[in-house]
Amino acid sequence: MGGLIIACVALGILCIVLLIQKIILHHRIRKLTEQVDGFNSGTTEMLDVALQEDILAQLQNGIADSQLALTRAKQLNAEECNRTRQLTADISHQLKTPLTTLKLYTELDNAPHMEASLEQIQRMENLIQALLRLERLCADGYAFNFAPADAEQIVQEQWQGLQAIWPDKKLIVSGSAHIRCDENWLGEAFLNLLKNACEHTEENGVIRVQLERTEAAFFCVIEDNGGGVKDDELPKLFQRFYRAEHQNKNGAGIGLAIVKEIIQRHHGNIIAENGKYGLKMTISMPMLDRNLTNS
Repeated sequence: MGGLIIACVALGILCIVLLIQKIILHHRIRKLTEQVDGFNSGTTEMLDVALQEDILAQLQNGIADSQLALTRAKQLNAEECNRTRQLTADISHQLKTPLTTLKLYTELDNAPHMEASLEQIQRMENLIQALLRLERLCADGYAFNFAPADAEQIVQEQWQGLQAIWPDKKLIVSGSAHIRCDENWLGEAFLNLLKNACEHTEENGVIRVQLERTEAAFFCVIEDNGGGVKDDELPKLFQRFYRAEHQNKNGAGIGLAIVKEIIQRHHGNIIAENGKYGLKMTISMPMLDRNLTNS
């Protein structure tokens, strides 16, 4: 009888020990999860190295190593971005003066080809400014300010500026969407896309814009009736300096590359395909409740 009591007591103690270990393990897992979530959101520092020798400690140390590698990569990327920003600023400053001087001398000479020369100088200035703008975008050199906005209103405002240049073109907007974005930068993306559509449609060209907002994402489809492009050109349209056969040869070939960078800074994506009547650009952007950052 005494042996049975001792066995029961021993079993009870074992159960209590196991329960305490389970509670401690649960607490450590919860704390580890909170620390990882805090690091991902930028509110806590990296995990400390665990001194225990159990499996959970090995997991914590593995996560700590990954966080350290990620932090170092971010630091290197930030340093590279700073160097790129400084380089673009230096290039802009160094090229501005000789181009201005060249323009002045051309005007003073009043040569027979002065008008054509000034036009080419202006093209050089536009190309340099567009390229520097793109490089600064790629280097996170601009601060994006995200706030609620009406996507349809942004599209219409950009179209008003284009109507004076292409009065015979027609814009048809369907759907609506209230989104969170940087209104100025997204407006520039829409402007470049609408301008691109106008440039490769006929005199009475039609551009259709379809807007849609779901709980999770924003979708925008911009399609024209310009006949589209060759299928092998589609993957190249967003490359810098690339101009398809239908595009304006006086352009810099930077506009669509800037569009892609702007959409990516909104954590979104843009693809090009041939639609039923012409080129079709589809933008998809996640709708995040929290404030978007520059990361």
